[in-house]
Amino acid sequence: MRKKYVLKNRKRFNLFLAVLTVLISVVIFAAAASGADSEYAYETVVIQKGDTLWDLAKEYRGSSDIRQYIEKIKAVNGMDNSTIYEGDIIKMPL
Repeated sequence: MRKKYVLKNRKRFNLFLAVLTVLISVVIFAAAASGADSEYAYETVVIQKGDTLWDLAKEYRGSSDIRQYIEKIKAVNGMDNSTIYEGDIIKMPL
């Protein structure tokens, strides 16, 4: 036979649910806030005469692979290819 659970203290149970809801909300908010900062960190660069995407990537990439960084630049800026022109403004991921 299965034992049937009987709720003995309704106030304590409701308090438990409220605390659990607040804790879950705080965890979700903290995760969303920390992820938002790192994902949208860019530096805006105005392209000068003679600049190439390769040269800019070497300057801004840090320790990441240059080819992957160029692909990231193209994705962030909605570029189909690596062609840039003097006066273009592009975002460089940090």
